[in-house]
Order: sequence, then structure tokens, then C-alpha cells
Amino acid sequence: MAKKELLLGAVAASLIFSGFAAPAFAAKHEGKHGKHHARHAAMLERLDTDKDGKVTLAEFKANAATAFKAFDANGDGQVTKDEIKARHAAFKDARKAIRAAADADKARETLRAGGPYMLPGAGKMFDRADTDKNGTLSEAEVMAAAERIFERRDTNKDGAIDVADAGGKGKWHGKKSEERAQRMLERADTDKDGKISQAEMLAYATTAFERFDTDRNGEVSKAEVDARREAFRDARKAFQAVKATDGEAKDAARQALRDARIDRMGARMFERADTDKNGVLTKAEMETAAAALFKQRDRNGDGFITADEMVMKHHKK
Repeated sequence: MAKKELLLGAVAASLIFSGFAAPAFAAKHEGKHGKHHARHAAMLERLDTDKDGKVTLAEFKANAATAFKAFDANGDGQVTKDEIKARHAAFKDARKAIRAAADADKARETLRAGGPYMLPGAGKMFDRADTDKNGTLSEAEVMAAAERIFERRDTNKDGAIDVADAGGKGKWHGKKSEERAQRMLERADTDKDGKISQAEMLAYATTAFERFDTDRNGEVSKAEVDARREAFRDARKAFQAVKATDGEAKDAARQALRDARIDRMGARMFERADTDKNGVLTKAEMETAAAALFKQRDRNGDGFITADEMVMKHHKK
């Protein structure tokens, strides 16, 4: 029962506060946190050429230069999107070979020898990295992108990337997390006293539940969640169409997208919350979960949730 309440707390959190982490996902978060640390350690080992336990900007850029040569297949001093795609395809093929190989260790070593497969400025960063907008990345543009990535990863700003930078700020940490928490509080704090009471939380949860329960039968079904997910996609497309403009249309589209994003978070959590796999979430289940979540978030036990209590904290081992 406790497990079910915690899982339902996750969907309640998403319905209520548009995404701050709920207790149900503590273990999942820790799992992701552990994988993040493992990837960070692997990166340090790979780039730390002098083996002093940290990666300097010079080491980081040296790796980027090596990557640039690997991606620049024709050696013309420019990396095209096609060359990036080809390199990534080669990586996927090599990874498949590892799964199929009788000697996985040998295949994995072959994969490492064929690297690097990551290039600063590739992928979603391409348009930003391509500063001269010629559709390709020069070595200078890749180096500039590497410097931006290094600066972002050097979270304590000591001029090197080491184990102290593994935590990072993450999606739910830092200034953005605090700003998000404040917006969440303002939505649920109906009496505007700067904090959320349990009654306010339950009232907001009820409103959120009713937003999903479009057929008003007292249950939220997967079909209703899917409809809200699709509505978010439509809102995002509508905003993309007008975001370069100014005026009421843009403001209205932005607000519609914000509202729809709340629904998207609920949609993501729903499948995990439906622990009995009957495809529905009842209002009673949601209220029970919201109450459990309130108790968990009210860290000082004073009967209220303040903005600082809503901010996700790092899990400590």
C-alpha cells in the first residue's frame, strides 16, 4: 500500500506542480544520479591524459580536436551534417556488434579504438555552434563549442572538471529550480500568504484531476492522458509558429503552452502511477497520494510547504 501511495504521489505531483520530483521517484532518481556519476567518471578517465584526477580546458580541447579530425572524413577542414550522421551511424553499428559478438570485451575495445564518436557542437547544438551559418562546422567553431561545454561542466568554476563537478545543477537544481518552485507555489497558494497548506494542495490537486477527467466520470483513463499529451504537442506547434513574432498571439500561445506542459508532465507520470494496471486513476487515489506527498514535502512539519521545501535536493548517500 505504501508503495502504491508513493507512486500515486508522483502523478499527484505532476498534476499539481508541473513536475517537481515526488517521493515515488526517489529510487529512480538515485539510479539516474548514479548513472550520471558513472558517466562523469568515465569521461574523466578518458580525457584526463596526465592522470591527475581532473580535466583541464587544454585536455578537453585536445580531445575535441581529435574528434574533429575523426568527423572530418574528407579532410577539408569542415564537418558537415552528413559526416556527423555517418559517424553516429558507425557508432550505432559498432555498438550492435558488441551485443552480437562472442567476445564482447574485444568488440568493446574495438569500439573504443574507433572513437571518438562525440563532437562538441554536433546534434542539437549544431545551429548555435555554426556561427557563420554556412551549414558546416569548422575546427574553430568546434573549439568554441568545446569551451562553452567545459564552462558549463565546470560547475564550481575552479578551471578544471573533476569529481566535485559530478553533481552539476541538473534539471531540478540551481536558480532555475528555485524560479520554477516559486511559480508552482504561486499557482497553488490561493490565499497568497507565501506558502501552501494541505487544504490548498488538495484543492489544487482536485482542480488538476478534473482537468484530466474530461468525461467527468470520476476517473482519469489512459485515453484521457493521451489526449492531453496530444494537446501539448499541438500547443507546442502553435507556439513555434508565432514565437518569432510579437503581440497578443504570441502571449496567448505561450500561455497555452505553459498550461499544456502541466498536462504533459501528468501524462508522463500516469503509467507509472497506475500500479494495479487497470488503466485508471481515481480521485480518491489522487487525494491520498497528494496528502502523502504533502507530508513528505513539509520537511519541517509545520503544516505548510514553502518554496524552499519544493526545491529538489541532492540525494545523499
